[in-house]
Amino acid sequence: MNILLVYATNSGGTQLASQIVQEHLMSQNLQVTMKEVRDTQPEELTDADAVILASSTWDYEGLEGQPHPDYRPFMELFKGKKITGKKFAVLGLGDSSYTYFCGAVNHLEQFVKDLEGILAVDSLKIDGFYLDQQTNSEKLASWADNLGKTLVK
Repeated sequence: MNILLVYATNSGGTQLASQIVQEHLMSQNLQVTMKEVRDTQPEELTDADAVILASSTWDYEGLEGQPHPDYRPFMELFKGKKITGKKFAVLGLGDSSYTYFCGAVNHLEQFVKDLEGILAVDSLKIDGFYLDQQTNSEKLASWADNLGKTLVK
């Protein structure tokens, strides 16, 4: 199975979280390609067997709880398009002290719904990744292991 893991990062937290997910999926003999969203072309989503979308949550142009700004132009490329039945998973990093904790997850789930994709597992929301990196890494590993098992069913 060929999985595309698309992420956007500023401080490196989402990249590190994505690498943990990639490692755990690859340990299940799944092929995982990680790409920054700004370097990802729409056809790469259609070519993959499954897609993971990962983003931290941002305040963008006065709007709280948004995906990383690099996701905006990428999502615009899909306006009116469908990838019916494609399996997706969503991962978000955030800070629960903000009003819209991991709000990026909600936007990415809506993006999947608009594409007529299928969420393979419940989305994962990580609170304060760097504040408890050990515990959060364990959550990522567990989520990735569950995702891998679900995708190969």
